[in-house]
Amino acid sequence: MASTIGVYVLGGTPELLITPKDLDGVFFEPTEFRLSVKNPDGTVFTASGYDLTLGAGYYSLIYHPQLVGGYEYEGWVKDGNGREVVENSTFEIVDNL
Repeated sequence: MASTIGVYVLGGTPELLITPKDLDGVFFEPTEFRLSVKNPDGTVFTASGYDLTLGAGYYSLIYHPQLVGGYEYEGWVKDGNGREVVENSTFEIVDNL
């Protein structure tokens, strides 16, 4: 199920996160990871590797949405043991508040 991270004004820059945790909630270092954003017009942007910034237990992407509407994003990580974790979220861009 997708979670909503917020509503932003056009021109804002939401920070999208991937948080690699196992079933016990323990952070792990992924060997592969990517973050894909589906824009309101149906186009998809995908970032991976050095396009994402490493934080304290997460990877992030500062996204620059160009359209008003609803966005979906999916973060995917995989470790060397075959563990895969997927996170789905949504956010909305409005023209003004």
